[in-house]
Amino acid sequence: MPLAPLPTGTPTLSAIITAARAGSLDHARALFAAGDYGARTGDPGALAVKGRLLKDAALRLPPDAQGPAFAEAARAYAAADAMAPQPYTRINMATLTLLAGDGARAAMIARDLLGWLASGDAIAETPYYLAATRAEAHLLFGDVDAAEAALDEAYVADPDGWADHASTLAQLRLVLAARGESAMWLDRFRPPRSLHFAGHLGVAPDSDLGARVDALIAEARIGFGYGALAAGADIVIAEALLAAGAELHVVLPVPADTFRAQSVAPYAPTWTRRFDACLDAATSVRELTRVSGDYEPLATALAADVAMGSAVLNARMLDSAAVQLLVVDEGPGPFGSGLGTARDGLRWARSGRSQHVVVHPRDAPVVASGARTAPEGRPDRRLAAMLHIAFAGLDTLDDSAFAATVDTMLTPFRERIASVDPQPDIVLPTGNARIVGFADPAAAWRFASALMSAHDGPLPLRIAGHYALAHWLDMPPALVGPGIVELERIAARAMPGVATVSETFASALSACDVADARAEWVGELGDGARLFALTPQ
Repeated sequence: MPLAPLPTGTPTLSAIITAARAGSLDHARALFAAGDYGARTGDPGALAVKGRLLKDAALRLPPDAQGPAFAEAARAYAAADAMAPQPYTRINMATLTLLAGDGARAAMIARDLLGWLASGDAIAETPYYLAATRAEAHLLFGDVDAAEAALDEAYVADPDGWADHASTLAQLRLVLAARGESAMWLDRFRPPRSLHFAGHLGVAPDSDLGARVDALIAEARIGFGYGALAAGADIVIAEALLAAGAELHVVLPVPADTFRAQSVAPYAPTWTRRFDACLDAATSVRELTRVSGDYEPLATALAADVAMGSAVLNARMLDSAAVQLLVVDEGPGPFGSGLGTARDGLRWARSGRSQHVVVHPRDAPVVASGARTAPEGRPDRRLAAMLHIAFAGLDTLDDSAFAATVDTMLTPFRERIASVDPQPDIVLPTGNARIVGFADPAAAWRFASALMSAHDGPLPLRIAGHYALAHWLDMPPALVGPGIVELERIAARAMPGVATVSETFASALSACDVADARAEWVGELGDGARLFALTPQ
């Protein structure tokens, strides 16, 4: 889903829904008002989006204030359904009626909907959605057995539609909570777990490690795997994931050719063939930097953070769980003698998530390779969590309006954020915007969250974020590198009220185990790079 440019004409309903899904509710409502959709009382599409916005707003209210708000959202869906009956509008009308406190009427609407779905009328919806709608309708009057059977039917119709499954389960939990009933029976429908994997290089091509990994993947019900693809344990785990039918998501610190030369080719020849086969079969391959030549430890650390965080982020989005699998040698300590594996293991263990450590002795030599010799490194090259901060419309003000804005909005805003902890490690002007840099994504997120809380002015605040290798220069201070260019691209698509960030930033933040950030996928840049919206939760 390419993310559309920020609207300059009448906002579309799809742009409004994208903003709402991202958590930018105030922006979504502003777009709705700018398009004058509230006056379109004869437009069922506008009425359905109105219902969506009212529902989202109701969910943010204290419980004792939600009832009337849910009722208002139900009326909007009812008006849309009266003009253009759809399962989507009808089931939302029914569920919102229940959430508003009228269970009897909700049950009546649900029974009517089930009768329509069973009538044989042609309905332009997917088999999955129709079955999931039936499941929700049955729950609205307490028929759990029928709901479970319909949900089974939905999963058969679309067994790999994980995002749709997660959305359905969230809706069913709302219904069960409103009825005061247990949701434990939904556990068997949860999407499979997401795995972060890593391990050492000293694994013989014909070792028995694969059989042990196969058993663990089956027992843990792994459906998604995230990691690198070095010779040895990495490739063995990747092959096991593919054999089990799981999605393999490869996260490389450097371009694939460079990685092959550094971490695969110096070992037994069969590893190169197996590396290429895994790469071809992978669901996705991400190359996080353009570094070539010497081995760059910072790039490896970046890839590890992103792979760990990607597993966590995917699990959160699918309402599932994240698991780590490390293959370690018999060295001292809980994670053997590998420094990188120990770093990953300790970070994961601190989160309290499930972790599996498989001890496998080094049964193959780790080939000395000039390409893998860590150099002294460039002192100016560091990891940077960067934010681009701007106020929409500031560039268009005339001089007198600009001066007034400085006095009434910008100066008080700067005073409020001066005491925020942490403060940026570097602050750079770029036109009327600012780029700030931090050493890690968690610090950058705390600052961005504080900015959003502090802002109450008339011009929308837009924050973009990216995490990458960058050159930190002095005299004068500067951040340079491809990551800065990527940050500017993201800034052009940033939405108000949220932090619009790269997948790299969102993933690395998830690896930091930050509990107060909610990430929602909101689209892609033109080259397929995924963007996420971060909001406090």
